[in-house]
Amino acid sequence: MRVPAFREKVGDINEYRDLSGLICVHKLTRHYRKIIDPENYQILWLENGVDSIDVELEDRESFPFTIIFIHPGREIKLRFNCFKPKGWILKFSRLFFKQHLDGFNIQHADIFLSNGIPHIVLSPKIGDRINSLAEMIAEMMQSNIPNKEVAASSLLKSLLVYCDSQCNMHVKAGSNNHHLDIVSRFKHLVSQNMDTCHRVSDYAEMMHISSKYLNSIVKRVMGVTAKYVISEQLLIRSTRELKFTNLSIKEISLQIGFSEPEHFSNFFKKNIGCSPLAYRQR
Repeated sequence: MRVPAFREKVGDINEYRDLSGLICVHKLTRHYRKIIDPENYQILWLENGVDSIDVELEDRESFPFTIIFIHPGREIKLRFNCFKPKGWILKFSRLFFKQHLDGFNIQHADIFLSNGIPHIVLSPKIGDRINSLAEMIAEMMQSNIPNKEVAASSLLKSLLVYCDSQCNMHVKAGSNNHHLDIVSRFKHLVSQNMDTCHRVSDYAEMMHISSKYLNSIVKRVMGVTAKYVISEQLLIRSTRELKFTNLSIKEISLQIGFSEPEHFSNFFKKNIGCSPLAYRQR
């Protein structure tokens, strides 16, 4: 069976490329001022370097660690603010969607609805996972490994599941940019300081606003509390350390800012449902 070519929009020129599979990843460059493809699904990852995004004639502010899901025929335009933006475009055909993703649903992000362009801002830590998965997809599809499309589809599903976190920020038509900016700054501060700061008041002080105001904005934008955002990042970090390092539980607890291992164990059990040791031994 001959694999259909992707139609790729580069700048204002249609360029056709024959690919070795039904899914591929391209590095984002300034040539992608306009992104539209009548035949294929596209996932756009914007880590930095984009000033604003025109989504179907609505101008939206661009935030770091943004992911956008573009259905066939939908169009967005990018305005860059540097010569080397950081990001990528992952695209897959309708056939790939039908074979591997049809019926695949996630709870909090309606990314396959065709009545809009889902636009989500991730935390930096989740963004790291997204990047790793996209790199693995690109590597897989450039290889000669049998059944690589099946493997790539599993990686893509994992990528989509990361987009389902309640701590992601959904950008919609009419969203308050000031509120989005506050939440984006808060999430970046959490990523940078969670090893030493676990209280909402710590971040409110850094941002020169009250804890009550910060929590109300986070709740309004994301539907969860500011404390929930902090806890989720601590749990992502601690579960990774428990599974993939040989650090002791005491060392992990100190590394992520708990003064006593007992405090860490109580926090972990309350949120995960088992002790750190039981989680490690699963």
